[in-house]
Amino acid sequence: MNKISLAGDLGSGKSTIAKILIERLGAEYYSTGAIVRDIAQKHGMTVLALNEYMETHREIDREIDDGLRRLGDDPRALVIDSRMAWHFTAGTFKVYLSTDPETSALRIMKEHRTGEHADTLAATIAETASRRASEKKRYFELYGVNIKDLCNYDLVVDTTKATPERIACAILDAFEKKNAGEFYAPLLLSPERIYYEDDAPDEEKVHALVAAMERGEALPLAEVCECDGEFRLVGGAESVLAYVLGEEDFLPARLVPAPPDAGDKTYVRMKDSL
Repeated sequence: MNKISLAGDLGSGKSTIAKILIERLGAEYYSTGAIVRDIAQKHGMTVLALNEYMETHREIDREIDDGLRRLGDDPRALVIDSRMAWHFTAGTFKVYLSTDPETSALRIMKEHRTGEHADTLAATIAETASRRASEKKRYFELYGVNIKDLCNYDLVVDTTKATPERIACAILDAFEKKNAGEFYAPLLLSPERIYYEDDAPDEEKVHALVAAMERGEALPLAEVCECDGEFRLVGGAESVLAYVLGEEDFLPARLVPAPPDAGDKTYVRMKDSL
């Protein structure tokens, strides 16, 4: 396997991280986002307006998708920045980059991309959510797939807090392990993104896990479910706290289905507790 496909939230840093991956792998870059922005500019439209236009004009999607399909037979090492490469391009290591909505909006505003953000943070958050909903609807109607279902991907990395270099290193480490048939954590989260039930943890177990981490030992993976962009802790609270105390960039975890009573529980955001 010599191709990595990058999908992710708007403002999650895909293009920045792709540049690092390209340099480290000696690969080439392919971006459907750049293609979409060029099409929008040519038609005098914002990207949001183009996404809504594409809901009823499928020919643009088909043109982009055909290009992605052809990449599966391309012998080159590639980093593909695309919402749908995981679905259309055979033989890629499928990565999803996640970030929290406020960070996403701030990054979009900072980049000053024409037609991609509003004048205020709140309006940009709302516009970004609308664009994401439009894309999700369009891709489900076209292909019957949910691009926000994180189970579609080999690796999910939270880009909210870690540096692009650290994120790229984590992706490359998992990529190498995937190619070698070795185990890797399929979900890497900033501890701040976790929502947890406000129950008292086993303090002795937490300290034992911190000591194990200091010895270089791997800790049990936390188990989380994803609900509308929130990562809710299902199991492994002591591992989470050990990583928080160790001031680690990432919390290794795995996705599990949401418990039947998840909607009835009260969760606390870790960011508000630190």
